[in-house]
Amino acid sequence: MANINQLPYYLINNTYKTNQIAKFLLKKVKKLLKEKCPYHYLVFQRKDKMLKIIQDKSKKYPYFLRFDIEKYYPSINHEILLDILRKILKSRQGQKLLKTEILPFLNKIGIQNKGLPLGNYLSYVLAGIYLLPLDIKLIKLNKPFLRVQDDYLVFCKNKKEPERILKEIIEPELNKLELKININKLNSGKFHQNPVEFMGFRYYAGVFTISEKKIEEFKKKIIKLTYLTKKKPEKAVIKSLNNQILGFGHYYKFANCKRVYEELDAFIRMRLRRYLSRNKNSKNREGNLLLTNETLKNLGLKSLLEIKEKYASKKKHIFRKKARNKAKTGEVKKSPKWTQFEDFEFKYQQKLILSQLKQLTNSLNKVEKRLTNLEQKLVTKDNNKKSKNIRNF
Repeated sequence: MANINQLPYYLINNTYKTNQIAKFLLKKVKKLLKEKCPYHYLVFQRKDKMLKIIQDKSKKYPYFLRFDIEKYYPSINHEILLDILRKILKSRQGQKLLKTEILPFLNKIGIQNKGLPLGNYLSYVLAGIYLLPLDIKLIKLNKPFLRVQDDYLVFCKNKKEPERILKEIIEPELNKLELKININKLNSGKFHQNPVEFMGFRYYAGVFTISEKKIEEFKKKIIKLTYLTKKKPEKAVIKSLNNQILGFGHYYKFANCKRVYEELDAFIRMRLRRYLSRNKNSKNREGNLLLTNETLKNLGLKSLLEIKEKYASKKKHIFRKKARNKAKTGEVKKSPKWTQFEDFEFKYQQKLILSQLKQLTNSLNKVEKRLTNLEQKLVTKDNNKKSKNIRNF
């Protein structure tokens, strides 16, 4: 995403009113989407489940189309958005809310009746609603897809489908909404041959990893927080680092990222040691050798690897719990007792005897068929000889 401190991106804080309007709009939208598209990001926001959907769908639909919108938030047209909202908000309460709250909110923001701000919950919901016409068209075509804000991943059955869907459905619908596809992020191919980047994850050969761009972005944030020119005490720096660690760690813990987390932990500790040992305003003037991993942990520094390990152990516990519940309900066959093995052995012997008998009967049938064929051949030969002898006579 572009720098939000520069135009056309800008920030607006949340208020109680905007939050209430956003919740009301979400209720209306959820009714439309729950039946037709239950995995839409406005309805369903669990990242781990979305990743599982990608793994499952990639088996039935081996090809994909990945695209997003160029400068999405600044490109949203207010008039088109209001037309879409009028179709959704048909009740009196909805129409009243549209006139008294949503219209004034849109009039205050944007340039030339265009654009939505970042950092506001209402603008997040409105941005989700703006692309609903495209979502509905894809639903009508029975094309499974995943969407997070303006990022799309469409599942296709053959190689030609992505190009056809792009030309016949996506481009015409985006033209109506006055939007353009980001050509740099447009991608299509086969799941197990071409890597796909979606929601910051990289999916290749059935494995999810973290996108290299996201790793570099995270490193840049850590570098900014640990500049030597910053005049912050130890606790403030560690607190700001922990905020970044917790956000990044919990978001990407679903991926195959143990090695990456180890490397990033080492990078964070290296930057913090540098800051604590060289910064003039820092109370800690000890060298890097004394600032061990344990001392940094005691100072309150969080670890990405710990987040991953906790999630992995919790996941194992959930799987065990599910297995126990299935065994109780009778969904899974319980392990047999030792006293039952004699019965199993007897039944197995019976099956072996039956199979041997079948083989014998089959072989006997084959022998009988051969004998009948030979007899017929002999009879035909004798008849031919007799006919020749009669002619000669």
